[in-house]
Amino acid sequence: MASASANQNAQRNVVSWITGWVCGLLLSLPLPFFSLEAWAQYPAAPQIKKDGTAVLIEDYASLPLSSLRLEGPYPAPIVRAGQLGKSNMLASEPPDAPLAATRLFVVEQNGILYLLDKKTRAFTPYLDFGKIFARFNTDPNLGMGLVAMQFDPGYAKNGKFYTVHTENPARADPVAPSNAAHPSLDLSRHVTTAPFNVPAGETRYESIVTEWRDSHIGNATFEGTAREIIRVGQNYARHPMGNLLSNPRARPGDDDYGNLYLGAGDGEAGERAGVTHTIPQRLDALPGKILRITPDITLRPQDRLSANGQYRIPSTGPNANPFVATPRAHGEIFAYGLRNPHRISWDTVTNTLLVADIGNHAWEEVNVVTKGANFGWAAREGPELTFIGGPNGGRTASQIDPPAPPPSPDTLVVDGLDQPVAPVYPVAAFSHRDGIAIGSGYVYRGKLMPQLAGKYIFTDIASGRLFYAEVAEMLKARATTPGKMAAVHEIQIVYRDPADATDAANSARGAVNRRMFDIVADRFLRKGGVRSGKCVLPDGSSNAKGLITCGSRGQGVDPDGVPWGGGRADVRLSVDGDGELYLMSKSDGMIRKLAAITAPAR
Repeated sequence: MASASANQNAQRNVVSWITGWVCGLLLSLPLPFFSLEAWAQYPAAPQIKKDGTAVLIEDYASLPLSSLRLEGPYPAPIVRAGQLGKSNMLASEPPDAPLAATRLFVVEQNGILYLLDKKTRAFTPYLDFGKIFARFNTDPNLGMGLVAMQFDPGYAKNGKFYTVHTENPARADPVAPSNAAHPSLDLSRHVTTAPFNVPAGETRYESIVTEWRDSHIGNATFEGTAREIIRVGQNYARHPMGNLLSNPRARPGDDDYGNLYLGAGDGEAGERAGVTHTIPQRLDALPGKILRITPDITLRPQDRLSANGQYRIPSTGPNANPFVATPRAHGEIFAYGLRNPHRISWDTVTNTLLVADIGNHAWEEVNVVTKGANFGWAAREGPELTFIGGPNGGRTASQIDPPAPPPSPDTLVVDGLDQPVAPVYPVAAFSHRDGIAIGSGYVYRGKLMPQLAGKYIFTDIASGRLFYAEVAEMLKARATTPGKMAAVHEIQIVYRDPADATDAANSARGAVNRRMFDIVADRFLRKGGVRSGKCVLPDGSSNAKGLITCGSRGQGVDPDGVPWGGGRADVRLSVDGDGELYLMSKSDGMIRKLAAITAPAR
């Protein structure tokens, strides 16, 4: 028996050695014999390089201090060891609105929708969600709170815009909104709708889309109505509904005019083994999807009315939603199989809908969204298979030993569909050797930086690294096999800190090369931020006592070997009505503008 066991072990060792040798040989062969197109390989080191592209970053505005709402009162007391001002996005009114040229709207995640004067850079509270919605929720961490806004295409005439915020249904507070702090808010048309609860596990948090109608858009006060559109439940505390978007190319009479695209995160369901794992793939669940609805129920009365009576589902004609006729499927679903599609953007020149989808433990990805597409999560992450639970849980196919090739055919079985579905792979991606969470991205079409025209600009949230990929390469990658993606390049940041009068060398030289992480860390301390232990910056989360944890960026080094220092810069991009880009960093509560292309500083 011992001899037989030894022989079996020897045979297994030989097979393992041969398998490893063959895999190593295949991975070493030149293209096109074996390529990433056939089998993605997780990199052993950072891959993204600087190519000499550099932008000048200028301070634009400093947000009022704010902190997460815990279980106590609202607004929460300022926690100096936490993030100082969580600007989530800024938005410009349509150009025909009377004050579009003089102000911006800023979504502050901790609860206030601000007006920002372009000349004075002063902030004026416009709507305070924590005072209107008693169950308004910003904690647990990261994505919860006041998340996003989108103007209706007819805003200049009808005053309509849309927001998404999160609530905790377990709170004992009233679910109905209050206008006690906003007497000019008319709630006579507001109806709290029944939530779309998750079909597996418990619904613990909800994302709510609200339609606001300001009857006087020429002043700085909201005076009008609010109407709840949809309420989507999720299992856990992260990855709520993250973005709202209208098709900027659609005109009155077009079948996509007045539709609202919603980026609904998976609520952490997909990354957990068990009953919630398949929710991003389930067509009877809304988390992990791109949704498309028509808030104006009078616009196309032939389309299906929603179950709650507050919107319609595009269901007739050649541009109907893809699953309106699928049994047990939610007709609201436009695309699916996503983890955290927290930012979606539309390039008007190429007519391309793009989504920045935050990955799990391996890949951050950019996807081109098409109707009915299945992006693979939680069976795919980036260009690879991924494993949830079990001995390989949290790893991708090339990270296990031996590596696992993709199935042949490369398809997924989706409950309710007659045929298996081929997953759609990203058109650009970066691994966790280069960052840990993709931020918002936009194809640049502004005037200040013509050299960036046609480039998709995006960030790593934690480090603040700024990247670009050519949109033409991304569109080409869409038509190829998995793993063929557009190249990603790093944009260097050049910055002169106007508040640092003590740095004589900096003042003498003018702008210098800086990491965004360090720019944020300097301003965090200058604004009264307090370091927590070994962390240079907070990580965006808190515990029940309001103390800040750290480690989401880790204590490692950047691609040049310089230590990060721990915590998150928490940087995202926004775009204004002129197509110009802004960097919004939550840890220091700052908004900065990408002002010009420049040579890297010496």
